[in-house]
Amino acid sequence: MPKYRDFLAGKRVALVGPADTLRGTGMGPRIDAYDIVVRLNHALPLPDALKGDVGARTDILYHNLNPKKQRLRRKAIARMRREGLKWIVSTHPASRARYRKRQRRVRKAAAGLVRFRVVPMSVKKRLRPRVGSANSGLIAIVDLLRYPIAELYVTGFSFYETPYLNYPKYKRRFIKSALSHHNQRKHKAYMAKLLKRESRLVVDPFIERILQKRRKR
Repeated sequence: MPKYRDFLAGKRVALVGPADTLRGTGMGPRIDAYDIVVRLNHALPLPDALKGDVGARTDILYHNLNPKKQRLRRKAIARMRREGLKWIVSTHPASRARYRKRQRRVRKAAAGLVRFRVVPMSVKKRLRPRVGSANSGLIAIVDLLRYPIAELYVTGFSFYETPYLNYPKYKRRFIKSALSHHNQRKHKAYMAKLLKRESRLVVDPFIERILQKRRKR
């Protein structure tokens, strides 16, 4: 398998978040038409009932390796590979002992099945003074834009203004936890500036409305 840079080079990429803003949109075929489809954290396995709206493909999974009870074990990764997964990316740099330990476990579980990499510390250092603790979605966006991709289409994000879609492994309590750790006002401000200066970045209408609403305040 090619290196991550070569895997992404020149590709049109869709990054699909878990927000229920995709419910009933029928966006699945459009998402699957992208060269590479990226998802976050606990999206896999994809429920059949959601595929018409969120797509059926997943090439890359950006994962925060939390919580412990939802570890990526070899059996689960093998199933993900059968469904097309090629890369797992840890959104936490290996700066803390607990994440180094989790990363070692996932790397071992993924060996021979899918490739594994860790987002570099430089991404978090870039984001911290601007947004504080960055969530997985923003980390994935910034990391993907570091590579020579042709386009990054972002959908299924609501900055926690809506619930999650009915993914079995996404829990309601995750939203409360995310809001306590991640400043969404700063995330929106950063996203708006990034969208303005980065021609390869495209967002869905719901995200665009949120960012426009923020600019009017």
